[in-house]
Amino acid sequence: MSDWSARRLTAFFAAVCEQAGEQAAFTVAAEQAAETLAGEIGAVLRNGLVAAGAGSFSSGAGGFSSGAGSEALGAALAAAGDRPLLHLDGRELHLASARFGPVTLLVARAAEPFASRERQLLQAMAQSLVLALHSRTLTGGGRQRHDALTGLPTRAAFLATLDQRLRTDGPVSVLFVDLDRFKAVNDSLGHPAGDELLGLVAARIRGCLPSDATAARLGSDEFAVLLPDATTDEALPVAYRIVDAIRQPFPVRGHDVFVGAGIGVATASSGTSAGDLLGSADIAMDRAKQAGAGQVVVYAPHMHTEALARLTLDGDLQRAVELGEFRLQYQPLFALATGEATGVEALVRWQSSQRGYVSPGDFVPMAEENGLIRDIGRWVLDTAGEQAVRWRATMPELTLNVNVSGRQLTDPVFAEDVERILARRGLPASAVILELTESVLMSDPRAAIACLSDLKALGVGVSVDDFGTGYSSLSYLRRLPVDELKIDRAFLSRAEPTREDLAVVRAVVDLARTLRLRTVVEGIETEFQRQAVRALGCDLGQGYHLCRPVHPEDVPAAVGINAVAVI
Repeated sequence: MSDWSARRLTAFFAAVCEQAGEQAAFTVAAEQAAETLAGEIGAVLRNGLVAAGAGSFSSGAGGFSSGAGSEALGAALAAAGDRPLLHLDGRELHLASARFGPVTLLVARAAEPFASRERQLLQAMAQSLVLALHSRTLTGGGRQRHDALTGLPTRAAFLATLDQRLRTDGPVSVLFVDLDRFKAVNDSLGHPAGDELLGLVAARIRGCLPSDATAARLGSDEFAVLLPDATTDEALPVAYRIVDAIRQPFPVRGHDVFVGAGIGVATASSGTSAGDLLGSADIAMDRAKQAGAGQVVVYAPHMHTEALARLTLDGDLQRAVELGEFRLQYQPLFALATGEATGVEALVRWQSSQRGYVSPGDFVPMAEENGLIRDIGRWVLDTAGEQAVRWRATMPELTLNVNVSGRQLTDPVFAEDVERILARRGLPASAVILELTESVLMSDPRAAIACLSDLKALGVGVSVDDFGTGYSSLSYLRRLPVDELKIDRAFLSRAEPTREDLAVVRAVVDLARTLRLRTVVEGIETEFQRQAVRALGCDLGQGYHLCRPVHPEDVPAAVGINAVAVI
């Protein structure tokens, strides 16, 4: 996101957050959106109905009203449908709209069509509006000052205290604490156990604090700490004490429960708003969670811009699912002994109308984080299954490899989805191989075994992708119902692998033979690599030297003509 957009989005979010109620927030959002994008009309719709706006909506109306103005605008929007033009009072206006959840934010103007960066900014504004309303809901309107479960101040009380402290001189540090694995406690032991755990966590946090500090429960499994007169260097030891304390087991209903925490730290002085300081600590906490368990991260200004960029990426990704912006490419797998193609791996690609090509490394983690990977995964299997049926008409032994995320694996209806899609497309289950990364399988081996058993009952194959990087337990690997190991490309990072590199590959091949599993070597990019892994007895190979990913229409030629010659 450009500096132009980031500055305006920050100002928009701050203006909305300053409002006392939802209706006031909607009105300010409409006004700010219209002003920022030089619009004659700005409006907020909730569940399709006009909730607030700014501008002239009917002849003689000098602004928004709940009467004629609202009705006139609503009728004009209904007539516009999805078109980028709005006809109102005999005028033709260019229209830009952005929906996020139940809220739609729109701007109309006569001057010129909206540029792509303006539409992107409007989408980010819509998301910010919903997030601001959500934060407002968590405060309970300021009526409740203390949390019933923990006895700590609520978010509203904490912000009020922080605001007072920021009116005085001297540094102020805030810690934003978010628990790890709290949902697993609720799911396994029940919500009463989760509530009990929150009370114990609150007590441990209080025990780590100096006498002048204030702790609060912000909501769910999130806590905050106010450290008055504390610099960042003085706040960090407190943060690490909290991490160490929460890492220790909690006695909950006869069980030793292990959780953890990630903490973001932000420091400011007078002149900073309470909401901004807490928000900065929140952004740093997100970074801490991304870095792994038990991390502490200090806020830096560049994190705010990056967080806004992630926010807009999230919105664009949700729209991409609705607009059908995803495509598939396929990379063949070859039998190293014969050079013949045996199957293809489906690879999802995103060609965004706003961003152009977006790397899977950028959008797949986001999709896993926000849950959209389930919808994307179903689309991939359905689309690839339909295409594979056509190819198998002339190559009946061709198999289809499809990647599966951890979110999909833990979805209780995932196996049913797979069965339903295969039945609808008429694709035999034996033709499908589902690929799961080693790290996903090892994160919860018992749950993985249960889910994979359901998939194996359908008759689909299961492959362990990126094998060698996830520190598999061999005892669990023997119990996992898998058919194939894909050896990670990291072991072929050199154009001419060393003896040590090949020793690792040989060990995996020998292990696979013992467990009666197929082996696939990824990342073959030179003839030397192909010859080396073939000599080790690897079954299948995949990589740019054999064949690059191709579009669906090029698959028949890639698997029928471009087979690698056996030397």
